Amino acid sequence: MYKDKIVLVTGASKGIGKSIIEFFAKEKATIIMTYYTNYELSNKTKNELISKYNVNINNYYLDLASEDSINDLYKEIKDKYNHIDILVNNAALSLDNDIDSLTKEDFMKVLEVNTVGTFLMIKYMSKLMDKDGFIFNISSTDGIDTGSTLSINYNVSKAGINNMTETLSRIMEPKIITLCPNWVETETIRDMNQEYLESEMERINQRMLIKPEKIPKVINELINNDIVSGSIIRIDGDINE
Repeated sequence: MYKDKIVLVTGASKGIGKSIIEFFAKEKATIIMTYYTNYELSNKTKNELISKYNVNINNYYLDLASEDSINDLYKEIKDKYNHIDILVNNAALSLDNDIDSLTKEDFMKVLEVNTVGTFLMIKYMSKLMDKDGFIFNISSTDGIDTGSTLSINYNVSKAGINNMTETLSRIMEPKIITLCPNWVETETIRDMNQEYLESEMERINQRMLIKPEKIPKVINELINNDIVSGSIIRIDGDINE
């Protein structure tokens, strides 16, 4: 189904992003993946999937806080591919702190990367898409009702993405959808303070971590079931599949 498709995923070196590009690599899609801080890990992921699935994968540097960087990526993709079928805005930043210690700089940095960066990716990359394309924004249930008081900037950034999805769906040719998972079993989550994680999962009544492989499965189901543009899809950690 995806053999002739071109898929762009931001923040795809590990975690949810890696699961998404691996799904599409299995399906023989052409993959464009981005990284910000860790070129070595990005290259490792790229080479691993090329070796495993014998597919076309290219990785590019991207700073979501920089419109110039996003524009540069747009130009490179336009020159090399001239088209995108699926865009997944996955990369995100969190800088948690209590309200008295959270600075304006850190608050704005999270909004700049998560919300404004997502907006700019849609603005530029949608120029390479048509009415049959799909844009998936990876948000969070924290943008709906599960946010911690220590992550107010992150919560606001994800709520902004949810609203932006509904608003832009009124004018966009490609379908635009947001996925809102709660806690996902990624490397970052496994490395965090487990007592805090358990307390947060108990607070929001999440029974188990979501396997990262579930996210691309949901994406695939939505593509194949003619999802309505502007939809906000909640993914709770109730079934470990």
